[in-house]
Amino acid sequence: MSTPSDLLTIYANALNAYLEQPADLASAQASLVANLIAAGLEHSAQLTAIHHQALAGLLAAGDLSPQDLALAADFLAALQASYEQSIEQAAVARTWRAVFDGLPLPLWLMSPDTRTITYGNPAALALYGYTADEWVGLDAHKLATTDTAEDWREYLASEPGVPKYANMPKASAIWRHQTKDGAPVSVHLSLVRLKLGSETACVVLVEDVFGRQQREEQFQRMQRLEAIGQLTSGVAHNFNNILSVIQGYAEMIGARSSQLDVRLAKQRAAILTAAKRGAELVRQLMIFSRKSDLVALAQDINPIIAEVVLLAERLLSARVTFTKIIHREPLYASVDAGQLSQSVLNLIVNARDAMPEGGTLTVATRLFTLTDANLQPAPGRIRACTLPPQPGNYALITVSDTGIGMSQETRQRLFEPFFTTKPSGKGTGLGLSTAYGCITGCGGFIEVESVLGGGTTFFLFLPIVEVSPDLLPKPSHAWRPSSRYTGLTALVVEDEADLLELVCEWLTDAGFMVLAAKTAEEALHQVAAQQGKPIHLLVTDDIVPEGGGQRVLDIVLKEHPNCRCVLMSGSFGARERSAELRAQAVFLSKPFSENELLHAVKQALTT
Repeated sequence: MSTPSDLLTIYANALNAYLEQPADLASAQASLVANLIAAGLEHSAQLTAIHHQALAGLLAAGDLSPQDLALAADFLAALQASYEQSIEQAAVARTWRAVFDGLPLPLWLMSPDTRTITYGNPAALALYGYTADEWVGLDAHKLATTDTAEDWREYLASEPGVPKYANMPKASAIWRHQTKDGAPVSVHLSLVRLKLGSETACVVLVEDVFGRQQREEQFQRMQRLEAIGQLTSGVAHNFNNILSVIQGYAEMIGARSSQLDVRLAKQRAAILTAAKRGAELVRQLMIFSRKSDLVALAQDINPIIAEVVLLAERLLSARVTFTKIIHREPLYASVDAGQLSQSVLNLIVNARDAMPEGGTLTVATRLFTLTDANLQPAPGRIRACTLPPQPGNYALITVSDTGIGMSQETRQRLFEPFFTTKPSGKGTGLGLSTAYGCITGCGGFIEVESVLGGGTTFFLFLPIVEVSPDLLPKPSHAWRPSSRYTGLTALVVEDEADLLELVCEWLTDAGFMVLAAKTAEEALHQVAAQQGKPIHLLVTDDIVPEGGGQRVLDIVLKEHPNCRCVLMSGSFGARERSAELRAQAVFLSKPFSENELLHAVKQALTT
């Protein structure tokens, strides 16, 4: 920035040169305006003061004719107009630069006449690999790859400079450009001519075609996953009812018979195994669709992963080198421990299968800080998430192998349920979709990096949470039913006839006098028929005809305020709905065994 004395000297020299040779006034003032702007003059009064000081200096140095004084007045008037216009243009330039610099999409400007680039926002510089100094002044013709150079030249010659396109967006087009290093990049361009201040520029908005394709493919994957989740939601309730009946009666065959022949015992075991597999299948689909009743507790993930590692060591062959790196400090996250264990174990098993000839498998946990600078996934990684990740601290679990890796097609379909590359009968295709549901259901996300023939790494990100000792999970204790409930009355409400009969039989065997109802209205009639006799326990499905579990509970509590409730459910969101019921309710997930039912009964009656 010029000092006041320097600025006065510059002004006096420019004025004197003009008085001696009054030719082109605009040319004489061009460099002077630049110096005045650089000096930071804000008011025309300041410019007038400098003019008078310079003119006084010239008068003191020699004689000025009346004609010179008139020319000096013209000089000042023209300079003031030019200076104010330049100040306005600078303000306009600062405004559009601030807007363009903040755009996430690459954008650059070029002269419609010379096709010379005059500006590029940070996103454009990052895409093409140039610095700001290298970019400004670059010939736009040089952006095209060799095989598209001629077509690009014709396009620049015919389209951006044609007046009929002024202030109208040019139809978008896709071109093959190259970066500073010569790497090809496919770009989607939209052009428009705009008047920015006193200048007209061609504004070029750029979108990386590969990046757009990735976003579109991710959106399509999410739509497919959501559709399967909705399908699962529709069948889970009825399917769990059926499984409850199959599993319950199969258990009763053995429990009620002191002796079974070998063949019948084997058939009973096969029925139980199939029922449990069916229940696990539904549970995995519910986890995948993020609609399962997970018990997400704030807990340190390190002991959970350490326990999984101990279990996994038994599954690996001697040809696999297993490395474990557990973070020294606690990493607290809100997560269901069982589902996290299953998800990581599935990844370990997949890693083992990807190394049939042996290799190295690494499981690690660490603290990871996601910032604005690394908010986007690293090049070559695929990210699976439901919502865009937010900056913050994450517990990062990595499972890495040196196996056969995955093709691009496989990577794109990784988290689709029932998609598997394993032979028939070797996998359900639900392992990764289960992990997806578990991690995203806790507010986290997954990234995958894999090279065909070069191994695979899964990155599981779970948001770090602040915890207090009161919120940490308490150890659970095993319990088996031993109480008898002779003299107590239970009302069972369930619209699935076979399951209703099964639950009534179990409660009858436990000593209850049992009332049965298939609908909320039938429950109301049963309550009325008691004529004041107590009902000690209500066992109801959360979704029954003519009303849900809440209505049935309200009906019973109106006449029997001390009644306790067991809420059965095989549908999504039931655990959340049970939390809205009164304190008398205990949640029981379908399918369940006789032991699990009686455990819930004891909890309800002793609460």
